[in-house]
Amino acid sequence: MEGEQWPASPVRQTFIDFFTSKSHVWWPSSPVVPVDDPTLLFADAGMNQFKPVFLGAAAPDSPLVRLCRACNTQKCIRAGGKHNDVGNDMYQVYKLPTERIYATYFGGDETAGIALDTESKDIWLRLVDVFVGMMGDVFPELKENEKKIKDIIKDEEACFEKTIVKGRERFKKAVRENGGADAFVLWDTYGYPIDLTEVMAVEEGLAVDMEGFNVCMEEARQKARNARYKAGGKSIVLDANATSELRSQGLASTDDRMKFQNEEHTSVVMAIYTGSEFIASASGDEDFGLVLKSTSFYAEQGGQIYDTGSIEGSSGSFTVKNVQVFAGYVLHIGSFVESDSKPLSVGDEVKCKVDYTRRNLIAPNHTCTHMLNFSLREVLGDHIDQKGSIVLPEKLRFDFSHGKHVKLEDLERIELKVNQQIKDELEVYVQEIKLADAKRINGLRAVFGEIYPDPVRVVAIGRKVEDLLADPESKETLSISTELCGGAHISNTRVAVAFAIISEEGIAKGVRRITAVTGECASQAMKLASSIDADIIDTSKLDGVALEKKIGSIKSTLDAAAIPATRKADLKVKVSELEDQIRKAKKKTTQENIQKAVKAAMDAAEAALSAGQPFCVAHVDVGLDSTALREAVIKCMNRLPTMLFSTDVASDKVVVYAGVPPEAPPNGLEVLHWLTSAIAPLKGKGGGGKNGLAQGQGNDTQGGHGGCHPDSLEEDEVIDSPDVFCGC
Repeated sequence: MEGEQWPASPVRQTFIDFFTSKSHVWWPSSPVVPVDDPTLLFADAGMNQFKPVFLGAAAPDSPLVRLCRACNTQKCIRAGGKHNDVGNDMYQVYKLPTERIYATYFGGDETAGIALDTESKDIWLRLVDVFVGMMGDVFPELKENEKKIKDIIKDEEACFEKTIVKGRERFKKAVRENGGADAFVLWDTYGYPIDLTEVMAVEEGLAVDMEGFNVCMEEARQKARNARYKAGGKSIVLDANATSELRSQGLASTDDRMKFQNEEHTSVVMAIYTGSEFIASASGDEDFGLVLKSTSFYAEQGGQIYDTGSIEGSSGSFTVKNVQVFAGYVLHIGSFVESDSKPLSVGDEVKCKVDYTRRNLIAPNHTCTHMLNFSLREVLGDHIDQKGSIVLPEKLRFDFSHGKHVKLEDLERIELKVNQQIKDELEVYVQEIKLADAKRINGLRAVFGEIYPDPVRVVAIGRKVEDLLADPESKETLSISTELCGGAHISNTRVAVAFAIISEEGIAKGVRRITAVTGECASQAMKLASSIDADIIDTSKLDGVALEKKIGSIKSTLDAAAIPATRKADLKVKVSELEDQIRKAKKKTTQENIQKAVKAAMDAAEAALSAGQPFCVAHVDVGLDSTALREAVIKCMNRLPTMLFSTDVASDKVVVYAGVPPEAPPNGLEVLHWLTSAIAPLKGKGGGGKNGLAQGQGNDTQGGHGGCHPDSLEEDEVIDSPDVFCGC
């Protein structure tokens, strides 16, 4: 061992060579973020990707099924500790002296007062170069994405610092206001780490209820697990024990080759499952699952939603609400239409009746998902990778890697490219070929980390698959959409009719989501956009209150409208322009009203002073513009107490503003008392009084006309008894 060098590469290769010499199959690393495992946030062990084997959930045509022994070097994220990674045999292979092997850890030093290590921050980024050099041979994706990795590290560090600052602020605010904070809310809603919450709690003399936190955590996880099946009614899942029981009975996997044929299919009931046990027959209105010998129903997979329909037999009609596949067994979940139907038994012959009207809405959405994927890469670049999708009858949703929002002009180009493919009426070709041959096709799109069967199904838009195989490395193949896919598709792009992107949004760091519609839904979306546009044009001819009211209605309609995202953005600009028009008109009117009110008030004040009156009460015609009244009152009140009224006949309302000089004698007018008395006949209310100003409003413009007019009052009455004064 003396003098022998063991850098990372030979250590790894020695490990692999050891196990391959023991008949283990070398298996490549899966992505850090699992492709099809909602129970894991990220891979934390090399065994994660083999879970389908252990759980009996691997499909019969999956390469995983053929594995007996395997070895790999897996990219992992370890948030906690880990032991027993290496057995005694490996210590011997590496010639490590066991007496010199120790487990150590850093105990920490509370008195050290260690400051932020900015040097380490820079080192981490430099380490990316070193890491790529060391690991790039076994993980080639590191070399391909070196710059992206550095950018992500910088962005994540910045985001985490913001999370810490905001989380600390929320924690302290919660402690101040409530005496404590909800640790799970801090973690689940704001991403604040629980260990930091514990540290801050100790500083505040508090403790974290970890038992309660773990209960909330498990509830959240269970909610996520159940979400997958809730749309199909009762959650019925064939777990590993159930699929093993079917295998032990010699039951073959469901033959689903008929799922792409749009016709009625005859089959036989092979198993009936309640969710907890297999039974020989079933009746009543409770949900249960059926495993058939063969089926024409499409089970949810590859992002495409399950089929619905019915299974008919001598016992009656069984409504299929959900279809899932477990280890090759297709489970049709549902219930009888009639609760008093005859029992359905294992061995009964049945007819599969898929709702093909619904399927025919799903198929164009799936094909357009492929065209969208292709167009995204064409417009935004080759860094675009599919991160998830769902294909429904009413819409499609596509998640993809992209570090920032998609510009409107790019979104428009993407939409146009898909619509151009529809307009070109391209044939859609589907063919099963060997996986190795498929991977040779230049530009082939697949979900990174997905395990595909062999042979695999290839969907090409615009060119036959055999033509692609004739020259798989041709650059021409980059100009068409070619994907590995097991879903339902249309035969020609013209069937999709039209395509419209309804929204584009971020759903996670570096992941964007596009929601789109096709066919009649897309046409209706475009018609609705045109209708709103016409409404805006008509509205632009209005002015004043009518314009303001109509714009408010259009904004509500526009916000809720499922219309093309680019059109919605354009229409919002038009609405914003009309709002600016309203604001400018209001500003102009306000300035005119102020000038009008000030002139009228000054004239009235001058007349009152000339007549020797100790106050001024006047009516000005500025509608319900209280700002204009206020400015006018301020201009006059230093000369003498002033009260101004303005009415709006249409709404039968009146606004009042009053001002009394702050230096008025103690026995003079108290402004709020004066205003309240004056507007009482108008069924009004007032407020204020600060700095000698008060304001009020009444809803009976006729009420004050029978009151006292200032001309009928003596000066001493007004000053000493303001209660008896009212004006209009």
